[in-house]
Amino acid sequence: MQSQGKSIRQWRVGSFSTALALILFGVATLVYRHEPGYVPQLINNWWPVVLILLGLEIFLAGYFCRDDVPRLKYDFLALILVLVIVIISLVIYVFNSSSLAARLTQALGAASYTVDLPEKRLSVAEGVKKIAVQGPGREWHNLQLRSGSSADQIVFFGQAMVTATSEAEAREMARNAGLFTRQVGDTLFLELREVPLYQGFGPSARISGSTLILPAGLAVEVAGDKIGAGLEMVLDYLEADWSITNSGPIRVTLNRGINVQIEAYSRAAEMFQGNINWKIQNRLTSTAPSDQKLPVPPYNQPEPEVMARATVGEGGPLLKLFSRDAIMINTR
Repeated sequence: MQSQGKSIRQWRVGSFSTALALILFGVATLVYRHEPGYVPQLINNWWPVVLILLGLEIFLAGYFCRDDVPRLKYDFLALILVLVIVIISLVIYVFNSSSLAARLTQALGAASYTVDLPEKRLSVAEGVKKIAVQGPGREWHNLQLRSGSSADQIVFFGQAMVTATSEAEAREMARNAGLFTRQVGDTLFLELREVPLYQGFGPSARISGSTLILPAGLAVEVAGDKIGAGLEMVLDYLEADWSITNSGPIRVTLNRGINVQIEAYSRAAEMFQGNINWKIQNRLTSTAPSDQKLPVPPYNQPEPEVMARATVGEGGPLLKLFSRDAIMINTR
């Protein structure tokens, strides 16, 4: 019989398994420093050992505790803690072994840098009759398109605002943006590429400003159909037809000595702006005075286009403009 002055010590089943699980996962943490990809596999393969240890503890407790007064007590809190440790440890190690952890670390330690885009000076090959420009994109801001002399040279330069972990990384990323060319038959294609970025956490970038100078003696087609990107044009010379399509606003500055015919399309008469003499004409109806007020349809709804014409100087090559936003033309 147990003496009255001596307390009965109970075996709390689960405490031993919890302590051993903490030791094992601590050892796994040390291994993780040297073998990042090994710990998730280790946990996934060996976590049932915790259940085996728990079963052994219950068996041993029942074997050694055969007194009339039961001294067993299940520590349910410890059992739940073992399960939580297994799940959380597996999630943490899988996250650390993936690329998300590295990208999140880069994002938290990143800063913004202004870097130059690769400057290009290209001679147009003999036989090229047309230049087709593809761009700009959504992250491309403040593109200025200029007409050079009749010389057969293309010039491009610009800057980008890049968020990266270092200025060297920002410059390396900007090297893959800018102007790229490809000739097909008598057409030279110019592609304006944004700074390439990977998905998820990590650097961000946008083209803060760029200039593209094109020969005035070649026909030009520009297709910038990404919503919101504006386009600025400065035309000192024009010796061939140019066609410009851009969903964002188009701002054109013309040299006073230039001779050009202008044909522009937008979604409402109020979109034609500037100091030139616009003649507004609805595309589906007859000619209307320039002061006629036409309803402005929503930006994202397709509506009959409104056409406007103008003549600068004595007329000449055709400058055709398409936009769902404002088209502003001024002479200087």
